[in-house]
Amino acid sequence: MNHMKNSWNNVLKVILFYGVITGIVSGLILYGFRYIANYFSQYSKDIYIFVRNNPLYIPLFFGGLIFIAFLISTIIDRVPSTAGGAIPRTAGLVRGLLTFKWLPTLIFTMISTLLVFLGGFPLGIEGASVLIGTSISEGVNETLHTKPAFKRYILTSGTSAGFSFATGSLMAGIIFPLEEMHKKFSWMLLTAAMSGAVFSTIVTRSLDAIFNKGSVFFPIQQITAMPIKYLWIAPLIGLITGLFVSLFNYLIELIGKISSERLKNVKRFYKILFAIIIIGIIGLLLPENLGNGHHNIIIELLNNPVHFSLLVLVLLFAAKIITITLSSGSAVTGGLFIPVLVIGVLIGAISNVFLVKMGFNPEYSTAIILIAMGAFFAASMDAPITTLLFIVEASLHVETTLYIVIAIFVSMIVAHLFHAKPLNEIVLKKMMKEQDRNRVWHMYEIKGIINDNAFVVNKTVRDILWPANCLIKELVQSDATNRTNIMVHGGDRVLSNGDHVIFQVQSYNLDETITKLESLVGTQKFDVELK
Repeated sequence: MNHMKNSWNNVLKVILFYGVITGIVSGLILYGFRYIANYFSQYSKDIYIFVRNNPLYIPLFFGGLIFIAFLISTIIDRVPSTAGGAIPRTAGLVRGLLTFKWLPTLIFTMISTLLVFLGGFPLGIEGASVLIGTSISEGVNETLHTKPAFKRYILTSGTSAGFSFATGSLMAGIIFPLEEMHKKFSWMLLTAAMSGAVFSTIVTRSLDAIFNKGSVFFPIQQITAMPIKYLWIAPLIGLITGLFVSLFNYLIELIGKISSERLKNVKRFYKILFAIIIIGIIGLLLPENLGNGHHNIIIELLNNPVHFSLLVLVLLFAAKIITITLSSGSAVTGGLFIPVLVIGVLIGAISNVFLVKMGFNPEYSTAIILIAMGAFFAASMDAPITTLLFIVEASLHVETTLYIVIAIFVSMIVAHLFHAKPLNEIVLKKMMKEQDRNRVWHMYEIKGIINDNAFVVNKTVRDILWPANCLIKELVQSDATNRTNIMVHGGDRVLSNGDHVIFQVQSYNLDETITKLESLVGTQKFDVELK
């Protein structure tokens, strides 16, 4: 009976109650947000086209862009957690590396994202949706006064809810926080992610049915499956995308360093102003570059691979690289999810032009573009499983699965050989550096014992979200006589009350770390040694 009560209090309550609430609330709020965001995005395109056709309004147009830059910079200065990129920030939050206030982040992420869309920045709603879902989950934590040990599991539910909503992909939404955020798989994390993703998806699809909206992220009319004799295409595309991933991720890292180090004394307003002026000029000269490219580039090319000439494809590729790197460097609110997919699609479309000129059957063009999109995204983000699930579910086509897997495999190897760092990790590292700039960390060895009815009791080591930068150095189980190095046996060992644990911790705030450990193993007097 006590075991069942402990399971409900420390496991099922997180999944069946808090996770479900998070998923439902996230689905409702994000559905309304997406409707408004689509309006702002379309209104921005209309303004750009109007000014392009009526040059007399150019001074007023750039005056408006300057005002938008001022508003965005003011919001980010007042609420730093709204700064981009949203997905790396969420990763830092669920890992316990970053901090934020959920309500200001929720409100001003939405406002700032709308301003970003109005200004024509080439960023997507997906990153913002993930951060909004995470903010909502923290709101559930604070409003319902959940146990501190529950916090990051519920944040995982919110992250999963936001991603599955934004991409329309339930399976990818479940795997995304495990592969991309926590970098590990466990029963607790999987079920927490499922609760948020499932109920967010139920809400979304119910509202789609009510308002008669489509739910396919990439509505592709037809994909002709390539015969096995063309299998060589996959590693070729993997090689090409891997090289471009290495270049693109390096540029993102370089621009980020220049912005945060060499230009650290330059006010944020001027960085955003420079980016939005360049984006405005390119948008007027090349209207196809407007927006994040989801509809006018990705869906257009997947359904009509010859929609753009080779010259336009090359110009779009260059324009997207410039505007995306500038947007990332200025740290405006938004995500790189769709922009990275767009670059992959353009690489695929350009490659397809040359393949067709060499005699390759053009009926396989859509497949080539889809393969390149998947390979580039997976290698850039270092998230192959999420990518594969997303592409299959977003396109509702499985004809190219083998080719996509091979291309992803080769692309990731090439990126690794060139020491390309995952895109989200690059941005997260920059955020952590800014947050911890004036803080000093110390290394501690902390000895404790697992109390009766503690959160960790009857859970495996891999199920537990320990404080950031905390490792189990040694474990002496209550029914054992010999010490066991947990690193040797992996994360499957079940923790029991009475177990003695030695933690190795890198901490900026020892009291805060002790409080987090107590929420997991029980209140006690720890033996702390400074190393």
